[in-house]
Amino acid sequence: MMAHATALISGLTAVLLISFTVVKPTLCCRISEFMCKSTGGCVQLDEYCDGKYDCPDRSDEPPSCTACNRTYYGEVGKSYRLTVKKLQKERPFLCHLSFTASGQEHGDFVELIFEEFRLGTLYLGECISGEMQILELGRPYVGGSWCGYGPTDGTAPAVYYSEAGTVTLTLRVPVSGLYTTLPFAFGLRFKFLDNRQASVRLGTAAEPKERGELVPGTHCSRNFYECYRKRCSLQSPNYPGMYPRNVTCRYTVRQKVVPKCKHAMVSVTQGRGSAVQQSHRSGGGSRGQQEAAMGTGNGTAIIRVNDMCSENEDRLVFHDGPSEDDPILLRYCGGPALPRVVASGPAMLVVFKSWVHNSPATFSWPPPVSRLRSFELDVRIAFVDSDSLDYAKGPACEFTVNASGTPKSRRGVLVSPRHAVPPNSTCTYRFQGLPDDRVWMYFESYGHRSTGHFLTFKPCPTRLRIWDGAGTLLGDHCDTPRLCEHIATTDASSSAPLNVTRPKRPCTLDESYLSKSPSVILQVHSVLGTVLEPFGFRLHYEFVDSGAYDRETDGDACVMDYRVRESMDLAEPRNVFLYGRGGAKSLDCVYRLQAEPGYRLQIVVRNASFGSREHAPQPISRTVTGKYACPPDDGGPRLAVREVFWRTVRVERGCFCQNFTEAALGTPQVTFDTSSDRVELHFHVPGLGVTDDFVNTYFSAHVRVLRWPTCPRKQWVRGSGGEIELAYPPEAREDLHCRDVPWLLEARPGHSMFVQTWGRFLPVNASAAAPCRTRNRILLYAVRPDVRLVGNVCPAEARDGRRDTLYMFSDEWTVFVPDDQQNPSFMVEFVAQDAGSMAFKWLEVSKPSKRVQTTSPSMRNQSGGGPHRGLGCAYGCPELEACISPTLWCDGHRNCPSGVDEADLECQTKWPSFKVLRSYGLPVVGLGLAGVVFAVLACVYCRREPEYKHYDEPEPATENTTRSCSTIAS
Repeated sequence: MMAHATALISGLTAVLLISFTVVKPTLCCRISEFMCKSTGGCVQLDEYCDGKYDCPDRSDEPPSCTACNRTYYGEVGKSYRLTVKKLQKERPFLCHLSFTASGQEHGDFVELIFEEFRLGTLYLGECISGEMQILELGRPYVGGSWCGYGPTDGTAPAVYYSEAGTVTLTLRVPVSGLYTTLPFAFGLRFKFLDNRQASVRLGTAAEPKERGELVPGTHCSRNFYECYRKRCSLQSPNYPGMYPRNVTCRYTVRQKVVPKCKHAMVSVTQGRGSAVQQSHRSGGGSRGQQEAAMGTGNGTAIIRVNDMCSENEDRLVFHDGPSEDDPILLRYCGGPALPRVVASGPAMLVVFKSWVHNSPATFSWPPPVSRLRSFELDVRIAFVDSDSLDYAKGPACEFTVNASGTPKSRRGVLVSPRHAVPPNSTCTYRFQGLPDDRVWMYFESYGHRSTGHFLTFKPCPTRLRIWDGAGTLLGDHCDTPRLCEHIATTDASSSAPLNVTRPKRPCTLDESYLSKSPSVILQVHSVLGTVLEPFGFRLHYEFVDSGAYDRETDGDACVMDYRVRESMDLAEPRNVFLYGRGGAKSLDCVYRLQAEPGYRLQIVVRNASFGSREHAPQPISRTVTGKYACPPDDGGPRLAVREVFWRTVRVERGCFCQNFTEAALGTPQVTFDTSSDRVELHFHVPGLGVTDDFVNTYFSAHVRVLRWPTCPRKQWVRGSGGEIELAYPPEAREDLHCRDVPWLLEARPGHSMFVQTWGRFLPVNASAAAPCRTRNRILLYAVRPDVRLVGNVCPAEARDGRRDTLYMFSDEWTVFVPDDQQNPSFMVEFVAQDAGSMAFKWLEVSKPSKRVQTTSPSMRNQSGGGPHRGLGCAYGCPELEACISPTLWCDGHRNCPSGVDEADLECQTKWPSFKVLRSYGLPVVGLGLAGVVFAVLACVYCRREPEYKHYDEPEPATENTTRSCSTIAS
């Protein structure tokens, strides 16, 4: 019994050993291999039923075998091939081929290369008499199919890359109709790849691609967020190969985080795409280069967009927003390259739709012309200033530019929208200025171009129109408007590098647009949209203040009148046409200020700048009052302050000819206390540069209104002569009210003016203080043709002790002056700073006539003239060799410097003799007494102003004036 048991165990052991020897090879076959039945050998799965005997026992080629209805595995780094044959042509045919990448050395996804495809036909977008469907494990069923044939001769086969690890192909051939005789052929090469080889789809470890978040329950819809920090790649399904049929993918791009004061815009451009699609194929590098060349260099290919796309075509639709209800920027269904698409806001929706049926030949190499294939779009986020006009802030493409008082709002540069504009859209720019403004604009650049070739011809794809606010059409252009191309992008308002070429001339009106109203409307209408027909421009605009100066109505005159009732500020005119940037050669503006009666003006000039031109430094020059002065007639820039007396006499109180500020010069040097109610500021800058404007050519002044009683005296005098004496500090009310007001002495035509005063002459243009015991001065001005200082007198100390007598005649006395230019006059001004007095006499004189000089002495005596037979006139001053008015002769006042007009010998002939009184008796005495009474009354009337000789002031336009009184103050 024991022996039997031992024998049984030995037998079982031998059987197990034999079984182990036989089974051992089977255990070594991989999942990607087929085990030969009898020999136990292993062959690749694609060698089963391939028409060749690979197993020694021929078990890999059983009768009536087929490659269908099997699952294929493989290993990374190997290539497999299978062929499907249809055995019975008259019967329906159904074949399932599954490919599984099970991970690790068996790969992560599958590559299918359709080397031979003859299955049904594609007719009018429908698959007839055969189709292939592709289904991936874990993906929704979409129901689309492939049919037709491919690849054609000379083209590379189409490729499919799975997204999941398992993909199943279903081949279906029905038996029906007229298409049963269509040939059937299906040859496939497949590989199993791991994710490290998917750099085209996933990127590299150093630079991965963000493919978005898959929306649950969808086949391929994805959401993208914060793409400004990531390399977002918007890819077609199963990129870079064939994509499934009958799918709708919605790619939503959102930028949630936006920096402060910025606005985000989503930009989508074509990535490298299929240029590297062939990287996993044999010869893929060269083919990829060929495709890249075709995609970007085929100038004859046609972009098929918008209404050129039919419903049974694959297409991409770009929406300006996150919803399909938002405006459509572009429909794209094929072409050499996809144009750049930029949304106006931080969200964009891209919808991809594939038609239900298609042929793999569409994805062959080289691609068919104008067909959409697999794509990869790079997503970028652009940030612009939130307060800029680079983007439309609403659903409509509308922009508004409003002018205000700030310099930034008065001038700027507009560029075309940085985002895409939908087809058949109009971008409207509204410029609204202040009531006195006019709008000046010029294009530095303008252009529109096509991004490709179109089958549809549009006669005016981009139309530019400009309206004046008053309704006038300033421009209507389908091509190029007025351009000012020579102008540089940098100007006086921007700091440009030294090597930037400055413009050689300004823009002219023929190169620009100028409105007649304060508003302008500019519209750009695009028929095709700016994605396909982008237009770009750079527009300079400026609101020109025409309230102070209007080029059309004022011509070259720049004069501004102000009735000053309260304190105010003055500045340079902000009209560009007065400056070099507007075409002017020089700036010459006058500000005329007039105070209300009973007020005076105080001017404080705070600063000034005279443009970019380098002026030679001028020596410091000052007036006799210590204010800054400009060299006369030097032709240089200047800012002058002038007082205006009697409407026509302008006296320059100070002048600045170099850049300055109040802080640099000191407040006393820039402050002018005026004695007239009329003041003028003259701002003159010659030789303006092309970039000069009110940014670098300017001044600033403040005007204060000071209460001061009106001077009651008439200090514009005409007549035969007189004497005036003033004291400081003033004692009488009239002297106080008339303080600092000069005297204008004017002689009749044909006469000259003589002035006598006491003191000594000082240099007129001395910059340093001249030696004088007092700071008081008597200033004598010649009035015609221009006011100029001709005498600077250090006054004598007292009237009774005057020894130094000074004489001065008007110009025509010693210099020839044409008759039509003669206006003999003097203006006398008393500059009082210390206690003291000043006095001067004036005479209306004339030269002795030749006719009188040749008359006999007896005839002169008979006419009642004076006894100066050698002088040549009836009444005159021999020391001056001048004739004076007979009314001054023996009037009780010394008019001639020598006093000869009041000498006893001269005056006795004017009084009646004793014989006359004895002859005529009492009537003569009565008449004499009546004359005395009349003279006393006249003297009382005239001495209402005891210190001055009184005259009625004539109006400036009055030619003939008369003296109301000829007495002289005592």
